[in-house]
Amino acid sequence: MKKNKTSEKKVGLWLIGAYGGIATCVVAGLAGVARGLYSKCGLVSERDEFKALGLVPLGDIVVGGCDVRDTNFAREAEALEAAAHILGERNLDILKSDLARADADITDGILLNSGDVVERFSARKRGRATMKPDMMVARVQEQIRAFQERRSLRDVIVVNVASAEAFSDADAVPRTLKELRKAIAANRRGVLSSGILYAYAAIEAGYPYVNFSPSISSEIPAIMELAEERGVPHMGKDGKTGETLVKTALAPMFAARNFKVLSWTGHNILGNRDGEVLADSRNAKTKLQNKAQALQSILNDPEIDSQVRIDYVRSLNDWKTAWDFIHFKGFLDTKMIMQFIWQGSDSALAAPLVIDLARFMEHAHRNGLRGAQRRLACFFKMPTDVSEQSFAEQYRMLTEYAKRK
Repeated sequence: MKKNKTSEKKVGLWLIGAYGGIATCVVAGLAGVARGLYSKCGLVSERDEFKALGLVPLGDIVVGGCDVRDTNFAREAEALEAAAHILGERNLDILKSDLARADADITDGILLNSGDVVERFSARKRGRATMKPDMMVARVQEQIRAFQERRSLRDVIVVNVASAEAFSDADAVPRTLKELRKAIAANRRGVLSSGILYAYAAIEAGYPYVNFSPSISSEIPAIMELAEERGVPHMGKDGKTGETLVKTALAPMFAARNFKVLSWTGHNILGNRDGEVLADSRNAKTKLQNKAQALQSILNDPEIDSQVRIDYVRSLNDWKTAWDFIHFKGFLDTKMIMQFIWQGSDSALAAPLVIDLARFMEHAHRNGLRGAQRRLACFFKMPTDVSEQSFAEQYRMLTEYAKRK
């Protein structure tokens, strides 16, 4: 096949859950920035600290991906604008052709142990139910390779932005790569999930992988072993966009002033598709663990009463609100209270981070880095292979890396 020299410079961004709110904002955002409709506000990778890295230009990122739903970007963008008013009606009219072009690179996703709520969204359920894990892996790899060849891309970064899965038994997952390969070949569906198979498929094929979802995926030992074997960078898990971002910035203050936090209660309400999925306790289990563990790690206090809950409020659509109540003790054992409210658009908060991660991960792959990219910890609630949870310290890890390069 004759390759286009211009497109050879481009990099693919393969989004798992491509028709969700986050992915829709990624596609509309990249196209809108290129057309001058939106600023680059919210993109960490556009900060001066990272200019010297030579990150892939925003205009050289081509989006493809997969989804289990039968829809299109124009429909999803219009629904998002009607519900959340974050894209702009006039902008959507201008972006129609860009959204339509992106649809050409979206294909059918896989489903395994994702939960009843996610499966209700799915089209063509019967075919997915009978497909064996090894066939799922082969299909995912074929889809990504076809995308790369069709668009003449020099690399493809795979990012999982799909809804939280119900599968949450990390102890049941094969721990070694050898055991995982046997489980896939033997059709042991009970110890596998879509998130695990997506990570395995991408990394086995040599593509960098980011687990932006709260689902079990690339952070399990078997996949980490695979990444080292294949020389592929990866990172996860669970994008840090809202309440946990504030927590990990604020909690070090209490620790530094030697205040004793007695209890920290967080109540989250949101109304988009992720909120609907997280209304099922099986899908919410891992998400809630991720949000709670970050706080416990920073304060290093096993006695702290840390409670987190997530409620689905349909009328909020893509907007989410988190109310946090902090009860702490200071000098003279005086008990005091701090409260804060965080409100934001779920998709608009997450989308720029996905773009950032794609750019940083492409840089890592281009420079021969492999395994967990720990310097990217500031983007995640539960960063793979990183114990540090303070947002300031995590961000310092990223800027120090940029200085060395």
